[in-house]
Amino acid sequence: MCSDIGTTSRVCAMYSFTGIIFTLYVGVLLQTQPFFITGIDDISTAKSNAFGAMGMFIATFGISLFGIMRTSGDKTDDLEGEGFQLGTVTSVSSRSAGDYAASRYD
Repeated sequence: MCSDIGTTSRVCAMYSFTGIIFTLYVGVLLQTQPFFITGIDDISTAKSNAFGAMGMFIATFGISLFGIMRTSGDKTDDLEGEGFQLGTVTSVSSRSAGDYAASRYD
């Protein structure tokens, strides 16, 4: 799945962006309305942990963007200079009735 740095960076960037959004939501929720999240003993520690996790996701996102930009210039067009040859086109009137039973990929 992730055989090169570019693909791995794209996957990590998506994951990090999702993590940034989620931890931002949790941090803002803890800052503005902490009573909606039950089971937390120290709200200030939970806020700092949420924003600290968001900082780690931002750092991972930045490193992923660096990996994407670093490998974006490496790929060239695969079709360029390969010498692909298109098949010949036959008109419908030159086909016999038996040709229609054949596979279209022949």
